[in-house]
Amino acid sequence: MHPLIGDLSGKTTNELLETINKLHVRAGGARRMGNGAMLTQVMNIMQNYQEEYDKRRMAEVKAAEENPIFKDSLDIG
Repeated sequence: MHPLIGDLSGKTTNELLETINKLHVRAGGARRMGNGAMLTQVMNIMQNYQEEYDKRRMAEVKAAEENPIFKDSLDIG
């Protein structure tokens, strides 16, 4: 966890995605300027946001898999 980032669990999924997108833009700017230190920090922050987003998505997938509606569905894969 990056020391300047607080608890991300209070943010909505859309807020996480918006921040990830903004961080991608900032990382591109840092890359173009050749500012390696800034790029490293932005990438570290982005990783924290991405991990929180991925954790939420996995929880949604697990909840969908455990949904009784899908227990008797036909698996064609």
